[in-house]
Amino acid sequence: RRPSRRGVGVAFGRDVTEEFMQLNGLSLVIRSHEMKEEGYEVEHGGKLVTVFSAPNYCDQMGNKGAILRLDADTLSPRFITFEAAAHPPVSVSAYTMPVLGQLMRG
Repeated sequence: RRPSRRGVGVAFGRDVTEEFMQLNGLSLVIRSHEMKEEGYEVEHGGKLVTVFSAPNYCDQMGNKGAILRLDADTLSPRFITFEAAAHPPVSVSAYTMPVLGQLMRG
């Protein structure tokens, strides 16, 4: 384990993933909220999956977004990726603060 490149998290290797899975009786670790170019990434021998659902993060990264579906019988992961959609001509405050957005338009 070591501090991440950004200094706000912890980077860990396959050994940490395997120990965590063994201690907790898991066969797969799924995590989110780390930007991935393709919207997801599979690491550590297929045992660690990162999913990031925000395409074109911060309107500048150009990354895809993804969602993960688990097969009902086998729990095998299937990824669905997507590109960012164009923003409608509405101010950002209309999304983040609907009441304030109404006042600003009104």
